[in-house]
Amino acid sequence: MKKLFFLAAFLFLCIISGCEKDDSLDELLENDLKNTTANFTLPINPIDIDKGEIVIKYEEGLSEAGKQEIRDQYQVTEYKKCECADPTLELWVFVIDSSGETSSGLTLETVVNGTRETLGVEGSQMNTIIKHKGGKLNSAFGPDDITSATNLLKSSNNGVTIAVLDTGIDHNYFGFELPFIYNNSLNTNACIDDDMIDYVGWNFVDNNNIPFDNHGHGTQASYMIYEKLTAQNINFQILPVKVFDENGNARYFDILCGFKYILNNSDVKIINMSFGWYGTEYTLLREFIESAQDDVLIIASAGNESNDNDIIAHYPSSYNSNNILSIASWNGNTYNSGLSKFSNYGTQSVDIAAPGQNIPFYIDENDYILLSGTSYASAYTSAIAGTLYTPGIAPMQHIESILYTCTLSNNLTDIKYQSYLDY
Repeated sequence: MKKLFFLAAFLFLCIISGCEKDDSLDELLENDLKNTTANFTLPINPIDIDKGEIVIKYEEGLSEAGKQEIRDQYQVTEYKKCECADPTLELWVFVIDSSGETSSGLTLETVVNGTRETLGVEGSQMNTIIKHKGGKLNSAFGPDDITSATNLLKSSNNGVTIAVLDTGIDHNYFGFELPFIYNNSLNTNACIDDDMIDYVGWNFVDNNNIPFDNHGHGTQASYMIYEKLTAQNINFQILPVKVFDENGNARYFDILCGFKYILNNSDVKIINMSFGWYGTEYTLLREFIESAQDDVLIIASAGNESNDNDIIAHYPSSYNSNNILSIASWNGNTYNSGLSKFSNYGTQSVDIAAPGQNIPFYIDENDYILLSGTSYASAYTSAIAGTLYTPGIAPMQHIESILYTCTLSNNLTDIKYQSYLDY
C-alpha cells in the first residue's frame, strides 16, 4: 500500500502540533495472552475442506447454458451457486476415488489448471477452510430467531454503514440497547433467495437470512464498534455477514460470497475483517478488494502469532491494496507504548496499532471476560473510522484522517507508521 505521502504528512503535522512521543523504557505488560478468547489465526498452510471442492469464477455475462456446458466438460454433477452475491461465482464438488481422481479420471489440480484455460472461466482455485484459534463463548444470549434481530433494525439508514464479515451477531446480547442493524428492507438491492427476504444481513454458512452468531467473535467485535459509536452519538448501522460457523471455520468460497454481497450494497463504506491466514494469496479475494479501492475502506487484523508479516504474508491484511489498513495490537500502556507480545508486525505490511489487549467484554450485567487479539484492535479501528467518516470521502482520504489521529511512539518502529490509536 503506497502511503509514504501520508507518513510524511503525518510526521510534519506531528512536528508542528507537538504529537506525543512515548520514550519510556519500562517493561512491557506481561499478561498479553491471559484471558484471550478469540484470536483469529491460521497455520501456515490452510487445509482443504475435503479433496473435492473447487471455486470457479465465470466471465461476466456468461449464460446459464454456457456455464452448464463447462460443467459438463468436467463432469460436474454437484455445485453450489453464490446466491445473494455474485452469479459468476460457483463451488464445484467432486467425488474423489482412492487414486485421487474425479469420475472423469482427472485430479483436482488438473481440473483447476484446465479450467483456468477454459473459455468462459475467469478464475479457478482450490476451496479451503480458513480457521482461527479463538475460543468461543459458552452459550448464546438467546434464540436464533429473526424477531430479536428485527427489533434492532434502524428505522432509516443514516450516517456510516459498517459491514462486519465474521461469525454473525447475537442480537440477544444485552449490551445492544438501541437499534443499530442495517435495515435491508430499505435497500432496493436486498436479496430474496428461496423465499427468504434479506432484512438484517445474510448467513452464508447456512444459506439463510438470519446471520446469527453461535460462536461469539462477531458479537464481540460488533459490540466494540457499537459501544464506541453510540457513546459518541454517531449515526451508524452495522451490516452483519456470517461466513464463519460455530467452530470458527469459514469456507474460502463463503468468504468470497460474503465479501461480494457487501460490495453489492453501496451504503457500506467500511468493512471490518478480523481474521486472516498465512502464505496463500488467493487472487480472487485480492481482485475483489482491489475492485473496491475507490469506494470502501477495509480494516484488517494483522494476526496474533508474533510474526513479521513482511516475511510471511498474512492475508487479507497483507494485500497490497490502497483501501486496506492493517492493524496490530497496542499494549495499552501510554507510558511505555508498544505492541502486544502476541501481535504480528511489519514495517511494510502492518500500518498502525490499536487497543487489542485485555479488553473487557461483559457476559452478564456483573461479570466480564478479557479479550485479546488484533481482531479487537481491528474492530476498535473500524469504530474510529466510523467517527471520522464524512459523505463522499475516498478510502485513501479516510485512511489519512485515521493516521492523523494516531500518537507517534519511538517504541513502534516495527510497524509502518510507528503510531497507535489511543483509547
